[in-house]
Amino acid sequence: MIRRAIIIYCDNTPSGELYGPSQDFINYCSYLQNNLGGKWSSDEILPLPNPTSKIVIAEKNRFFKGADYTFIIFSGHGFLNVDDRNRQYVELMDESISISNLISNAKRQLLIIDACRGFYSPTEEILKGITESYDYFTGDPFSTREIFDRAVLRADEGLTVLYAASKNQTALDTDNGGAYLLSLLRISELWEEKDKKNNILDIKVTHDFASKYVTTHFDTIQIPTMNREKRLRHFPFAVKVTTLNNNINSW
Repeated sequence: MIRRAIIIYCDNTPSGELYGPSQDFINYCSYLQNNLGGKWSSDEILPLPNPTSKIVIAEKNRFFKGADYTFIIFSGHGFLNVDDRNRQYVELMDESISISNLISNAKRQLLIIDACRGFYSPTEEILKGITESYDYFTGDPFSTREIFDRAVLRADEGLTVLYAASKNQTALDTDNGGAYLLSLLRISELWEEKDKKNNILDIKVTHDFASKYVTTHFDTIQIPTMNREKRLRHFPFAVKVTTLNNNINSW
């Protein structure tokens, strides 16, 4: 029988440092290789300290290929994702992923997830970031057309290009439209709903948060990209009327 084990231990991811995961790795490496744990050999165990999601998925596919029995241990931060039917997510170095991504092709497999299981909505984190990243000016308080026109003219000249996926990737299509295009719209809707102060959402901020939204709300590994521009002010993507009373000439 071919057996393989991966131990993912994350002691320094975005939510903060943890003391336990590195010790969990030491404990389980020792346990698996002794008689009580089944006398695994060292080359049957793969450690992944603070990995990115790409590394986890790539190494899972590579290391588990052809295995009859696979075993994954995760130690680190985690949560139940309210936006994804309360599924368990684990936090990696670059992003949090559903534990469904840890399932292998083996006929026999075991997952042990040592992580928190509190309810959490990544959308709320996206909203927080959006409301902290904004631009605005005042003009006719009742004209979004004027707001949009002024924001365009205020932005640096140049060409901005957004891509739904990175090179050599496919872009997910759904019955409701392209995943990336839908995400851009959803971010603008969330911004309109939650940000009561600011009246311009620029394309760079929208793209950044839409890219995160694609990852957390669609079954795809596409990575949206944006051409790199050395610009200070980006074109608007969404505008709205607010109650700002700043001097119109301040912009």
